[in-house]
Amino acid sequence: MSINETVARDRLVSRLRELELSTHEALIYLALLAHPRTTASALCKETGIPDSKIYYALDGLAKKNMLIVQKGNPNIYVPVSPKEAVANLKQQLTERLNERMKEADVLVDILMPMYESTGEREELELAYIIRGQKNIINRMKALIETARKEITIFISYPAVIRAVKQSLTDSKEKRRVKLNIAMTQEVFEKEKPSDLGEIRLLCCSVDSLGLIISDMKTLLTVSDWMDGAALLTQDQNLIRVTKDYFDSPACCTKIRSEKTKNLSQV
Repeated sequence: MSINETVARDRLVSRLRELELSTHEALIYLALLAHPRTTASALCKETGIPDSKIYYALDGLAKKNMLIVQKGNPNIYVPVSPKEAVANLKQQLTERLNERMKEADVLVDILMPMYESTGEREELELAYIIRGQKNIINRMKALIETARKEITIFISYPAVIRAVKQSLTDSKEKRRVKLNIAMTQEVFEKEKPSDLGEIRLLCCSVDSLGLIISDMKTLLTVSDWMDGAALLTQDQNLIRVTKDYFDSPACCTKIRSEKTKNLSQV
């Protein structure tokens, strides 16, 4: 085998390993593609894998649905087409990922009572800075997804409500978290988020406002959305002031439904 062929084979082996094949499994599958209908002893000579390990790797490929075994004396091994073989690997990877995600959800349910049972925790720094719109959105989602009782959120950018809407919906429907949502008239008209529940309109000047409170414990405030800068704090004074802002009719007004408007005009 030339140097170029060796390099090309090693690259393919590396890519197959990323799909969770062992090195021996990858080498055997590549050898089968070059020499279909091959015996185990021939594969040992072709790949250099000792006969003490060749059957273990062949069995692994069979379980991954990447080869067909034709019984005989000796057995003949035939490769499954790459298109079908990779599709089988993708399905198995997806199934394993789904199982791990379920296990992760169960782990959260086990660990959260331990976390919450320890009482009050040391406060974060007053001005813990988060930079970058993506990082800000990720932290917002994390606050929403870990809330257990109540979320208060102020939104003045359409991009923000689009990014966190699914997390808000899941919190409301799956964990029965109370949502307190206020947004600008522009965001309300563009996004029409009526499925989230009662929305209040921000009627004060909020050119750079983007706030979220999780369970009255943690406050994230976006000081400059365009430049991607936000502050995270657990300062209770700031949290109470922000919640009072939401409760104030002078700053956040309830939206009257069309039905209510029509009744008032009768």
